[in-house]
Amino acid sequence: MASHDIRVALVHLGCARNLIDSEKILGRLGAEGFTLTGEVEDADIAVLNTCSFIGEARDESEGAINDLLFQKASGSLRGVVVAGCLPQKFRPEIEARFPEVDAFLGLSDYSNVARVVESVLKGRKVREGDGGRPMVGASGEDSLRLLQTPRSYAYFRPSHGCDHECAFCIIPEIRGTQRSKPIEAALEEAFQLAASGVKELVLVAEDSTGYGSDFGADGARLPDLVEALAQVDGLEWVRVMYAYPNAFPWRLAEVMNQSSKVVPYLDIPIQHISSPVLKRMKRGGTHESVRRILERLRAEVADITLRTTVLVGHPGEGQKEFEELMDFLKEFRFERLGAFAFSPEAGTPAGDDLDRCSTKEAQERLAAVMGLQADIHAAHQQARIGKEFDVLLDHREGSWAVGRSQADAPEVDGLVRIRDTQGNIQTGDILHVRAMEADGYDLVAKLV
Repeated sequence: MASHDIRVALVHLGCARNLIDSEKILGRLGAEGFTLTGEVEDADIAVLNTCSFIGEARDESEGAINDLLFQKASGSLRGVVVAGCLPQKFRPEIEARFPEVDAFLGLSDYSNVARVVESVLKGRKVREGDGGRPMVGASGEDSLRLLQTPRSYAYFRPSHGCDHECAFCIIPEIRGTQRSKPIEAALEEAFQLAASGVKELVLVAEDSTGYGSDFGADGARLPDLVEALAQVDGLEWVRVMYAYPNAFPWRLAEVMNQSSKVVPYLDIPIQHISSPVLKRMKRGGTHESVRRILERLRAEVADITLRTTVLVGHPGEGQKEFEELMDFLKEFRFERLGAFAFSPEAGTPAGDDLDRCSTKEAQERLAAVMGLQADIHAAHQQARIGKEFDVLLDHREGSWAVGRSQADAPEVDGLVRIRDTQGNIQTGDILHVRAMEADGYDLVAKLV
């Protein structure tokens, strides 16, 4: 069969950074003439892009492998390819557990994924070393991305890897150390995305604020990159996610204030606020230093929306430390917040540390944090009723146009819904609206 007669389905799991890898896989396969389908039932080959950040993610990935292998055994699939974080970190274990998988591909530029699929179709097993070059910092390999987001926005990866050694995290083992894209290559990629109609770039990396730390003392840093991206014709919004709180590049605050295209929004995961817990986490900060950074951001960036992530149940977090965290969240009132319960990862300092609460208690603490944040978020949303702001339209749902304000990042934050019975509003439009009512995590607005 010619490649264009072979139907390939990609099953994506994991975060926005993983989605970029999935888009690269699809782009490579499409460029080689394979027919891409969104339904595994219609495919000859299924490619699964896995996540293994925490135990729950690994369980989900392994469950997806079992589902695909069941379909292969029933004859509806000719082959299964497993890619991404799971085989990158746990290849020997999953090769032994899932011998029926036809190919395992770790993290790479995926330049050889088409050849791997062709080998699977010929009945050949594909082993380590056949998945393409290791993932690097340059962006040339990203030019074949087939976007899976609405044309209104695209995720943009300025770098790979992380130089931090957080006690609970295995990401540096999976994705390696900091490797930043040269600013020229990053801008070339941004121009291509803007030319395709993308209006918002959402910067995602393991450590966005670490961008350029591998360039030397005189190399570009995150504020330089964001400032340059804001000058790309066609782009309207630039948003920064995954900012590490320590050694924050403060010129970024100036760039946010000076450029109308750099949205006053920052995702800055603090993980905790108790100094002893932060020390056990190996985060390199204290209660006082984290507070100073957050308060300075609110003081220096007008109307900033701050999103954070906290981790509960980590070794060293007793009831006292947890109450300190809750008290701080009540006081600071983050506009946006996500939370996780501690998941012990083998091979990490925290993974073998038994000085921690039970899984049940960690889940109870997680529920308490999210319950508190639900009330805080509801109050923030109520305060926006009657306010006017811009909305970037992502998609339509019947007679509703659905988008996001500058205070809302894709997938993790709320939406803004606008009644449009005439169907005149299109994806990518930026509209000026007034919030009329809160609907759970979302807002209902009308055109001004």
